[in-house]
Amino acid sequence: MQNNNKRIATRLDIVVCVALACVMLVVFGTLSDVTDIVPALAILLGLFSYLLLLFIWAAIRLGSESVTSARRLHEAFGTGLELVIANLHQPAFLCDLNGHIVWCNRMLVDMVGRHDLVVGAEIDDVCAISAEDIETGEAIATIGDRLYRYDGIRLDGKERSLWFVLFTDCTDYKQLVALHEAETTVVAYIVMDNIEELLQYVQDAYRSAATAAEDAIKNWVSEMGGVLKGYEKDKYIAFFNQSGLKKCVERRFDVLDSVRSVRVGDGMPITVSIGVSALGKTLEEKEESAQAALDMALQRGGDQAVVRTENGDDFFGGKTKAVQKRANVRSRVVASELATLMARTDSVLIMGHRFGDFDSFGAAVGMARFAMMCGVHPHVIVNTQDKNLAPCFEKLRELDGYEDMFVSGNEGMDLIRPNTLLIVVDVNNMAHVESPDIVRNIRDIAIIDHHRKTTEFVKEPIVAYIEPSASSASELVAEILEQHMSTRSVLKEEAELMLAGILLDTKQFTRNTGTRTFSAALYLRGQGAIPGESNDLFRADVEDLTKEARFHSNVILYRDRVAIAYVDGDADESYRVIAAKAADKLLTVKGVCASVTLVNIGGKVHISARSDGSINVQLVLERIGGGGHYDVAGAQVEGESMQTVILRLRESIDRYLDNN
Repeated sequence: MQNNNKRIATRLDIVVCVALACVMLVVFGTLSDVTDIVPALAILLGLFSYLLLLFIWAAIRLGSESVTSARRLHEAFGTGLELVIANLHQPAFLCDLNGHIVWCNRMLVDMVGRHDLVVGAEIDDVCAISAEDIETGEAIATIGDRLYRYDGIRLDGKERSLWFVLFTDCTDYKQLVALHEAETTVVAYIVMDNIEELLQYVQDAYRSAATAAEDAIKNWVSEMGGVLKGYEKDKYIAFFNQSGLKKCVERRFDVLDSVRSVRVGDGMPITVSIGVSALGKTLEEKEESAQAALDMALQRGGDQAVVRTENGDDFFGGKTKAVQKRANVRSRVVASELATLMARTDSVLIMGHRFGDFDSFGAAVGMARFAMMCGVHPHVIVNTQDKNLAPCFEKLRELDGYEDMFVSGNEGMDLIRPNTLLIVVDVNNMAHVESPDIVRNIRDIAIIDHHRKTTEFVKEPIVAYIEPSASSASELVAEILEQHMSTRSVLKEEAELMLAGILLDTKQFTRNTGTRTFSAALYLRGQGAIPGESNDLFRADVEDLTKEARFHSNVILYRDRVAIAYVDGDADESYRVIAAKAADKLLTVKGVCASVTLVNIGGKVHISARSDGSINVQLVLERIGGGGHYDVAGAQVEGESMQTVILRLRESIDRYLDNN
């Protein structure tokens, strides 16, 4: 920006300079004619005299500009406003565009103490703002111990420009706003999410354990000066203010640890899920938002608090695995809802996540069978060129109904109708589905997934069956089929693919298994699935073993607990599955509690993480945009180098281990 305070010669200055030059020429020309003075000396004397006169003129001009502060005010505003502004009960000053104060009123002098501490000083020495703040409209300043809102008016004169700044005391207003915000009502839903499952074998200890957990919740709400009311068995709603929520956030919701310290049986902890929100203008809006936050906490596996803010959701806790619930009511309800939806549609599309595996493929095939039993011919959106899924395509190639079932994302776009139903399996983040474009163009969406929910839905699904306690999406689909379909209605090959999905995500029934897992496997076995044939899908060739060895040659044992392995350079698509296998193998190393493998495929760093149950890899990868389960998680990072991603991974591991 041009500095308007630079001295510029006026028309009067130019006229004076020319006139003086003419006069000096005439005078010394006359002297040269009437005297014997040497011409060269006359010229020198003339030049010296001319410069001296110019210096005197400049001094007069500068002196006329060095007016007093009162004169500056008079020049800026005129006589009529001078006394008014000078005696305002609000601080005010004039400054140049560089932030140099040239005048101030009596109120500002009284506040600062002395006139010479203001006039002649820089703005930031008086009120902690700058000329740039005035120009950009930063509106709050501090003078002494008071807060002021200021308004700047630019006054452009013929020779210079000034800022006139007027202050309005807003200290009391800000204090009232802060008090109002601190006393804003917050609504919280609280649910003991696993007490019935943990206590089904120790009925005599139910009441004492439930009472101890309830006392911990009551003490927590009481510390915040809030009110707690139970509305169902082991379910509560609480009301407290924003200042209490701030304390909870600072203490990272230590009530989760207090409840978790209540143990029953052989030491299993009771866990609680909390949904908190202060969003909304009315209590009704806050209650709905808190309920949505609780749903998010439960869909992420429980044992955590979700706080809904204007900037999104904040998560606390999530230190324990989700406990599997035995009830099949939810599966029966979802099966009925899906059957009703399919009855009024003539087009069903089914889709898993990008870079599909046996679980997403098996779950998609199971839902395809469900749709066919409802009288609808579905289509499964999948990458038909994926070599990792080639054994699955081969298994279904000869079956009736599967001739044209598998289509690409582009082909799926042509199959969309006004009443098309889209069923998404094994993923709940719509950015990771096989074809996000199809999601954006379909109104009715149903989700069946076992991963923790990490983001809010951009488009709310009509059915959301997200159960992080399940071992796999194939397990959930098998339960839906069992609840809705008759005996032996699932083909043997379909049952074997779903069983392969369960075997994949449970690592051959060695991790993340429960009674529901074995019940689903038993159902699939009853439908004709042969475990040996499902296991044959996992056979690897020599080339895959060689590729897996590349991970094992670059292993870092970080903080003596986490094995990090990566492949140098770019790799092909087959490395996605190999990376997961390498992560599983690293868990067999003595002393390793978690393993992470990284590989660069097509400009994206693919990350697979596994845990023995002592480290929540889902929370570790969430910080770099991933997600998954407590002991199985993954992520994809685009546009960053391998070393940068490893550095971010280390920082996330440090944060997790330091906080836990």
